[in-house]
Amino acid sequence: MDEFETKKYDVVVVGAGGAGLRAAIAAADYGSKVALVTKSLLGKAHTVMAEGGIAAALGNEDKRDNWKVHFRDTIRGSKNLANWEMAKIHA
Repeated sequence: MDEFETKKYDVVVVGAGGAGLRAAIAAADYGSKVALVTKSLLGKAHTVMAEGGIAAALGNEDKRDNWKVHFRDTIRGSKNLANWEMAKIHA
């Protein structure tokens, strides 16, 4: 039978983007024993890909803006790493 190492934590933070890291820091500041779980390397989460705001198609403000422009911006902003089908649905 396989043996697994177990550890005890007060707080487990899943996700090491900006919000996850901030949550882990805050919990540690309050004296909690914190585990941080990430699917990638620290510093490689989605926060570093953000382009400085909330993206949306604003065709009511600019007739040149539409879901296709939003989709293109999403794919470009993700450095072509976004799931195309999901990006299209969200655009």
